Amino acid sequence: MDIRLSWKVYLISIGTVFVLIFFWNLMLRAFAEILAWISIFIVGAGIIALGFICDYYSTTSYPNGTVTQQKWLHYAAITLWSLAGFYTLVVLCCFYAIKISIKVLRVSAKIIMSNLRMIIVPLVGVLVMIVWILFYAYAVLWLMSCGDLQQN
Repeated sequence: MDIRLSWKVYLISIGTVFVLIFFWNLMLRAFAEILAWISIFIVGAGIIALGFICDYYSTTSYPNGTVTQQKWLHYAAITLWSLAGFYTLVVLCCFYAIKISIKVLRVSAKIIMSNLRMIIVPLVGVLVMIVWILFYAYAVLWLMSCGDLQQN
């Protein structure tokens, strides 16, 4: 019933997604390299920040150093910082591969902008999946409403 009552919200969401896809492709076409490096930097900074959050939470929530949770949160922070270091090494080692993939990303954004019908293809797949799931749910509900099963 909630889905039927909120159909306008779903339509607005789908329209917003298509507008955002259009603008994202425009941004990729113009600023692919900047957006890719910002994304790479944000992932690394997020891993480091998550490590600091774990460490801060362990010291504020468990002030005495003997609590097992504090030790495990501190180990998690060290693991996240190690993962951030490994991530940095991978990014540095794959620098030229990243530059090539950025060029491919820019070309793919140009192709999508010249052929906007490509954006509709995933929507058709999702609609077919929704129809299949609705048919399956209807069949299951019909079978469940048949009554008690009897064995001959």
